[in-house]
Amino acid sequence: MTRNEFGTFFQWGCSILLLIFALSAVAYGLGWIGSAADVAKDEFGPAAALKKYEWFIDQKNAIGKADQDIVLFEKKRADVDIQYVATYGADRSRWLPSSQVQYNQAAATARDDLLAVVSNRNGLVKEYNEQSEKFNWAPFQTRPDLPPRTFFNYVVK
Repeated sequence: MTRNEFGTFFQWGCSILLLIFALSAVAYGLGWIGSAADVAKDEFGPAAALKKYEWFIDQKNAIGKADQDIVLFEKKRADVDIQYVATYGADRSRWLPSSQVQYNQAAATARDDLLAVVSNRNGLVKEYNEQSEKFNWAPFQTRPDLPPRTFFNYVVK
């Protein structure tokens, strides 16, 4: 191989390597763009929006169930007072010490049960409200079963 042929071969070889490198860089960049498009489709596409909307409906129903449970546990808490007042009278200072201890235990248990349900409900509300701030509600405005945008925490009185 002569020197001139070697120079031509070297130029062609370098050109081919540069072309391969450039095409690789372009393919790598397009891969990132394709990945970004896939993520956007997965997060913001119609199927994802419907799935998120269904999550809001499920969460709304869970909060409604917790509200019903709170009503039951508030009634249970009030029933403890009614039961002990009906049995031992309204003046608690006249109750036997053992009756006072039983009442205090029953009242504490009823209050703890109520607080547990309220805590669970408020956790659901917190998660719902956090997700609601991120969600695009516009496609679902005409739905008759549109869940509320936010719920408020329940406070035990």
